[in-house]
Amino acid sequence: MQWSALLAGLGLVLSLTPAQAMISCQPVKPGEKFVSPIVNPGKISPIDGTCWVNKLTLTAFDDAKLTANVFLPRITRVDQRFPAIIMVNSWALADFEYLGQAARLARDGYVVYSYSTRGFWQSEGQVEVAGPQDIRDVSSALDWLQAHAPVDMKNVGISGISYGSGISLIALAQEPRLKTAAALSTWGNLEDELYGADTANQTWSDLLVNSGKLFGRLNPIVPAYAAALKEPRTPKSKIDEIRVWARIRSPLQYVPMLNARQAPVFISKNFQDDLFTPNSSLEMFRRLTGPKKLLVNQGIHAVTEVPGALLGADNYIYDQAHRWFDYWLKGEPNGIVDEPKVTMEVKFSRARDSFDDYPASNVLDHTYYLHPRGAVRWDLSCWCWKGGVGELASTANQQTADDWIDNAADTTATSGPIPIFSTLAESANIPIVNWLPSVHRGQGVRYEGPWLRDALRLRGIPKLTLKLKPSQPQAQLVAYLYDVDGLGFGKLITHGVRTVVDARPGAVLDFPIEFSATAYDVPAGHRVAVVLDTRDSLYAHPSDGYLDKRLVFNGHTQSTLILPSIR
Repeated sequence: MQWSALLAGLGLVLSLTPAQAMISCQPVKPGEKFVSPIVNPGKISPIDGTCWVNKLTLTAFDDAKLTANVFLPRITRVDQRFPAIIMVNSWALADFEYLGQAARLARDGYVVYSYSTRGFWQSEGQVEVAGPQDIRDVSSALDWLQAHAPVDMKNVGISGISYGSGISLIALAQEPRLKTAAALSTWGNLEDELYGADTANQTWSDLLVNSGKLFGRLNPIVPAYAAALKEPRTPKSKIDEIRVWARIRSPLQYVPMLNARQAPVFISKNFQDDLFTPNSSLEMFRRLTGPKKLLVNQGIHAVTEVPGALLGADNYIYDQAHRWFDYWLKGEPNGIVDEPKVTMEVKFSRARDSFDDYPASNVLDHTYYLHPRGAVRWDLSCWCWKGGVGELASTANQQTADDWIDNAADTTATSGPIPIFSTLAESANIPIVNWLPSVHRGQGVRYEGPWLRDALRLRGIPKLTLKLKPSQPQAQLVAYLYDVDGLGFGKLITHGVRTVVDARPGAVLDFPIEFSATAYDVPAGHRVAVVLDTRDSLYAHPSDGYLDKRLVFNGHTQSTLILPSIR
């Protein structure tokens, strides 16, 4: 009894069983300078009672040693137990990533355990890309918490940004000791993110592979698969092999398991995330039947979350995630589950719209029909030249014509003149602007809608359906959706892409293109336009040779643009 009292007085906590000792912290000695738990690890803060312990080792199931740290809340009794959150690092980062947010959570009564996933920084093993070994490591982290920290094991959550978010969702589906997850900048279907619409995201793929090599030890299969996806001559059997590999690393595949246990899921996504586009996460959210919450924000991959994670800065996303954990792990009746399930931040605005679910009941599809530009010609009906631009109309097309373009050069349409940085600038309200008449007719085609009488409030995933006749087995179309003013200047709303590498030359293909999800208000007096061209610096191109293609129009099959909008 005297020993327990002494330990409590010193700020030490030991297990009451013969098991290993729990994590210990020391009080600040008289006259000892204390700055913060981060500056003074292992010391109990005289300000808020929290303590940070670093340089921990998590021994995984295969004896791999992973680096870790833990934040402890104020402890006043030996038998005290707290809810806990496991935080899993982003790609190429380490367990220090969440120090700011972990400190905030600890002040609010949580044990926060962060570890570096295998293969990154000083953690042993190889980077397995959210594979089965990574999921087993989460179980090892839970074992560690149970043995070494004052944790209420009935109230443990998990969270991560990017790489850590996917691991969190898959682990939640498989590990019954986890109660809920908050997945930020996550992915739903890794197949879609690596090779969506049969297109390799060259820019982000190169960034991931190179940063992985710099800060970790990649399983050799990772750069090999990335290279194979960028190579148009890669055989279908290899592509199928990569799809299988990606499928088991896709949280979307584990939705039935999440639904079976009705696990609460919090998801945050960013609209300009060209690495993990919002679309597959929206589909995952749609399929979830348990308690769920979705935030969709403006910003590129992970950029909106990192200040809150590392610095503990005020952050809308983390504030909501904190409320989510408070409800599910602490039982606080804060109303978060009674609020609308979905919020979307409008592009170039700080306004947020709330929705009952996704898809939302008040968002309906607005359909435009594409009419061909056709050949350059003098039209006596209007006493004007035609053939420079196609039309987006409310009535079905009845013309028979082909719109022809080739890949001899790029056009002025782009997802961003400087990949990643241009999209990042959109978060600072700097739009990607193009003067649409500058799109060269030989390599691009544009279709423009009528001037809007009322604002068009886009919310969701725009979709194009096209008929394409390629001259070669390879073809790629990039579609750009613009908000166009009276002078012809267009702000990029969103874009999409599709590639084919095994087409039959001269055959007409169904060629759907799904744009990346958006929330954007096209003002009255402007109009919507679509530009199609054959390449974008963000994506791997299917051929270095000359390719031409025809967009086929007739009155029997319609090419359409579907815009989900608030009515």
